[in-house]
Amino acid sequence: MADSIVSLNDVKFNYPAGVAALKGVSFEVAQGERIALLGPNGSGKSTLILLIAGLLMPNSGDLQVFGEKTTSKDFQKLRSRIGIVFQDPDDQLFTPSVIEDVEYGPKNLKLPDTDIKTQSTQMLEKMDITHLRDRPPHRLSFGEKKKVSLATALVLKPELLILDEPTANLDLVSRRNLINTLNELNQTGTTIIVSTHDAEAIPELADRIVVISHGLKLGEGKTSDVLQNKDMLEQSGLEPPTIVNLFTELKNQGLITKVPLTLEEGKAELRKILKTDL
Repeated sequence: MADSIVSLNDVKFNYPAGVAALKGVSFEVAQGERIALLGPNGSGKSTLILLIAGLLMPNSGDLQVFGEKTTSKDFQKLRSRIGIVFQDPDDQLFTPSVIEDVEYGPKNLKLPDTDIKTQSTQMLEKMDITHLRDRPPHRLSFGEKKKVSLATALVLKPELLILDEPTANLDLVSRRNLINTLNELNQTGTTIIVSTHDAEAIPELADRIVVISHGLKLGEGKTSDVLQNKDMLEQSGLEPPTIVNLFTELKNQGLITKVPLTLEEGKAELRKILKTDL
């Protein structure tokens, strides 16, 4: 794959208790891609993103990010190019105030004080959390914590952003804002890897899907192809998005030729069928 920035070859990982979380996973991620790691809870997705971020080391296999093995001492120099957002924001937020959490990364990189203040202030504004600046993170709502944890990752302007179940437990407005933010980042060149079991959100989050099941790669492909592969999804314990199920039935009846993945695409297809405005 041209311009590959993440490369896994037969990567295996066992937890100390002997649980085999990954049993030999291989795939690549190109610069600027939006990739979803799709699988049910316990499939190995979270372990996989921790390995890619260099927070866990593989037991065997080859894992390279930005051309450097994550097991190499030199990989530590690349950490500032990688942002990670955990599923539970309480795992990410640990200082007495929101602004201190957002400033922590830049301070750790020993950036100039003026740059730290400027970047942190801009990030608070971008995430619409300026009003939370001096609040203790543990006093925030779950959605607010999600925004702050994303801000702590984005303030470093990472080239690679990795997110674990980013849409989990978000209300509809927060979910929409998150998806818009991630897509804006991707349009500026940020590579995005999302780990999720939320098939409904994937059409707007990823161009390609890697399906993970029981520590193995079950398959991969374009988002449209994977989400219409009902057999593969069911084999991994997942369901296609509701809109895909609905329009697949219409396609089977010969009413449409293309299965839409998003609400807007669905409306466009219905307009063609009904020949009216929706």
